[in-house]
Amino acid sequence: MSLSINVKQGQRLDLWLKQTKPAGQPLFAIHMENAVLFKIETAPPYYQYFTWTAWQQGIVSLEWLPEHSEISLCYSWHPDTLPQQGVSFIDIENNDLCLRDDRAVAEHYQQEDLRPALHFSPRTGWMNDPNGLHRKGDEWHLFYQYHPHSTQWGPMHWNHAVSQDLYHWRHYPVFLQPEQNLSALGATGGAFSGSAFIDAEGQTRFWYTERLPAYDLYRGYREIQKMAVPQPAYDKPALIKTVLTALPAGVDCDFRDPKVWYEEADATFYMILGASVNGDPAMLLFHSEDSDSWQFHHVLYTAPPYFRENGGRCVECPDFFCLDGIWVLIIGIVGYTEPTTGRHNLLFAQTGDFRHGYFTPSAQPLQILDFGTDFYALQTWGESDSRTGFAWLYNWATQKSVHSAYSGEMSLPRRFHLNARQQLCMTPVLPPASLIISEERLDAWSHWSGSTACKSCIITFTPTSHFCLTLTGQTGQQIILAHDGHTLSLLEKDRDDGRYQAPLAKVGDVTLCFDAGIVEVFAQQGSVCGTRRYYSCSSLTEITLSGAQAKITRYHSPYAQP
Repeated sequence: MSLSINVKQGQRLDLWLKQTKPAGQPLFAIHMENAVLFKIETAPPYYQYFTWTAWQQGIVSLEWLPEHSEISLCYSWHPDTLPQQGVSFIDIENNDLCLRDDRAVAEHYQQEDLRPALHFSPRTGWMNDPNGLHRKGDEWHLFYQYHPHSTQWGPMHWNHAVSQDLYHWRHYPVFLQPEQNLSALGATGGAFSGSAFIDAEGQTRFWYTERLPAYDLYRGYREIQKMAVPQPAYDKPALIKTVLTALPAGVDCDFRDPKVWYEEADATFYMILGASVNGDPAMLLFHSEDSDSWQFHHVLYTAPPYFRENGGRCVECPDFFCLDGIWVLIIGIVGYTEPTTGRHNLLFAQTGDFRHGYFTPSAQPLQILDFGTDFYALQTWGESDSRTGFAWLYNWATQKSVHSAYSGEMSLPRRFHLNARQQLCMTPVLPPASLIISEERLDAWSHWSGSTACKSCIITFTPTSHFCLTLTGQTGQQIILAHDGHTLSLLEKDRDDGRYQAPLAKVGDVTLCFDAGIVEVFAQQGSVCGTRRYYSCSSLTEITLSGAQAKITRYHSPYAQP
């Protein structure tokens, strides 16, 4: 099988290939005229990374032996045009190679009923935690945990996408890979979560955790902290170095997900890490004068005992930032199950004050950030006038029920503020007007029924009293958001037990996003939020509302024309 493409000097090609049976000729080769520029004679029986750079311009022929090998991911790009064009995917179709242009990529994204339009998803493979989120110039860079060889979790890489409006995304090359090929070792691990930092000279650096080859997902592994500096094109790292390996007293194997910032008042770099200290989920603080040599400062925060008593193993994906003069600490706690409801994958926020390296919690109790269980591993980035973040929209216990090219999505981008009660509030960054198909009114005690099913919409309303919003899917499934004067609840009729709810006496405003089975709810200026992923309902045929008038805004995919 072969494919001819035109390449420029400096163009790159990345692929991951494994051999499936012996062959008497190269498994993959690149030719120009009669010359062989690159070839893979043999490969291991697990996916191995290969890369090639073109040092002359012209038409090359890619030749592949599908009877003897498999390719999980392949793409080409040029560093000079990467910001405008991203990568060009080379796919396998009918056991042949084919180059995907923008139209083909758009069609690929729209083939799956359960592929959302407004929520970021990887083109193929597995995705979990957002990493390295930052804004540079007029572009947002979103890195994320990625396994390119399967739609199931596996050895962790960092993949990368770029956007100017948080909705139209260009795919970049895979940025980080595991230190070793873990498949060769029969191990798990790899480039785990981390964050971005931009120094005074404008240089971006990433701090992240490398889980060294691990043979047990829950104990006995080793996690170390690394720093990466990207190439000018943001395509690959120019430098990776290990910066922290020593475990503080009382810390076992969980020691991960660094976030670094510089505190002007202390003239100090700080790093937080999630961990467990003597069995209690905790957040650690390290400090440095130069961001290269780090020393343990102290345990910044220890979770209340009921987290450990209900299965909580450690803190992970911590975040810590100042908002309107108040410091906000955000944690997820691995293994914790809420005893009264059975909910897990919950995120918590604690407000307080941070001075000279010490955090003093306020009198406010821990706040559950989202009453659903599909909003986890939140990562935020602060600018001069706002703070923006994404979370991983997935629940380990709820697997996708259909065959798919990918698994895992991001939440809508959210903006953050504190209300008068010092509650952390989250409101969605709305899609650009260019994605709007239509805007319609829904009167109280009436219903909407479209001539075509609605795949993606945002519903906004301000109830004056109790309300009930019913979303009906294409085969009669019903998702119900209701308020009874005491509680805001989100329920999939006949499929869940009503555990997804939050106490709320008054609902001043409601925004609900439906996107190919994803539901995100924002109420009372974003002080109460709920996120759920439903695989039983990919589009809506009816919307019914009692107790309020609403506006329904329908959207098309960024990859499609209305």
